[in-house]
Amino acid sequence: MDTRYRVAVHALGCKLNQAELETLAAQFEARGFTVVSPRDKADVYVINTCTVTAEADRKVRQWLRSVRRHNPESLTVATGCYVQRVPGELASLADVLADNDEKSRVVDAVEEQLRKREVRAEGAGPVVERGASSHGRTRSLVKVQEGCSTPCAYCIVPLVRLEERSMPAEEILQTVGQRIHDGPKEIVLTGTKIGVYRDGDTALADLVRMVLGLPGLQRLRLSSLQPRELSGELLSLWEDSRLCPHFHLSLQSGSAGVLRRMGRGYSPSSYMRSLEAIRAVLPDAAITTDVIVGFPGESDPEFGETVSFCEAAGFARIHVFPYSSRPGTRAAGMGGMVAPATMRERVGVMSRLASSSREKYAHSWLGRTAEVLWEDETKPGSHVYSGTSHNYLRLLCRSALPLHNVLEDVTLEHLVGDAVWVRRAREDTCGRQAELEGGLY
Repeated sequence: MDTRYRVAVHALGCKLNQAELETLAAQFEARGFTVVSPRDKADVYVINTCTVTAEADRKVRQWLRSVRRHNPESLTVATGCYVQRVPGELASLADVLADNDEKSRVVDAVEEQLRKREVRAEGAGPVVERGASSHGRTRSLVKVQEGCSTPCAYCIVPLVRLEERSMPAEEILQTVGQRIHDGPKEIVLTGTKIGVYRDGDTALADLVRMVLGLPGLQRLRLSSLQPRELSGELLSLWEDSRLCPHFHLSLQSGSAGVLRRMGRGYSPSSYMRSLEAIRAVLPDAAITTDVIVGFPGESDPEFGETVSFCEAAGFARIHVFPYSSRPGTRAAGMGGMVAPATMRERVGVMSRLASSSREKYAHSWLGRTAEVLWEDETKPGSHVYSGTSHNYLRLLCRSALPLHNVLEDVTLEHLVGDAVWVRRAREDTCGRQAELEGGLY
């Protein structure tokens, strides 16, 4: 394929979608395409869609319409979960549709369409970055598993990712090895439900141990786990400092009654025991979570139980979602829908608690040392760099020298909005009072 063709790849939704997008980008590069940012001019625009909420659906349609409006001659491609669920809703917005089962054939479909349309890449504009390719990135996401056979009442994912399956361990190790070679300093193992990973006799703990054994690995992070998936064997692996002390355990509700209606398979008390097990091994670990507000039938007392639980849990970060009805799920047929005004009020309460929880956890680290992976400038030319600590805090510093993809230890000094300003051991001449100048973001 003509190397002048440029493809922009974009993902919405979960880390699994992002991991799949990295794989797509690598497949395009192997065929001679140049992968660029979605902000750049391209011949082909590909989106890996999400359909977990109505808002996710809206963002997919909005992105495709924007691409069509600004690049009417380009080829548009939609793949993923939204396409799996209702492809007809996207038929007028994309030239190529590929559901999750057809995702591996996206590059073939694009090449076929380009030949038919005889698209030429002259005047496509400058390449600013390499989009989702691993080259030039600081973090690489690797899919190890997908699908879920125990659907929660509200969740559309088991209806659009139809088979629960784990990737072969050998294939995962080869992929991680290639990503390490490409340069990213952090590897993230992700999937729909990675705690159920199984390849023959190889479970998740075994896989993590093998990945930690790969030469050149500098930092490893696991994506979301379920509370009941936390075994003593798995937790013991965090003796290796390269494994980030960050656990994302989706709570969804702190009410026993709501959790039963959701079909989550645990109680608030058993969830709290999982938090205690983590902190027994890693007292300062960052534990982040998701909370759904306004699930059908959620009463004021039940919402209060969730607030009280989250206050006691000491989460480092809480992602707050208003309940979104998804066609085909059990919850869609439940009565007791929460009134919109009540939903907005509860979202506000939980969002304020999320902010205070994040600030409290970040404040507990002031004056202490943390490992950070620096990513990019907050604004081009600002010399202010943003990075992610091993425990998932957003950190900021000023540097006259490029810090992209630099891994180092820093001292956390003070809060700046939702981030923490740090002192580097190797301060350069830009000075440390840059935050007083404003315009950090």
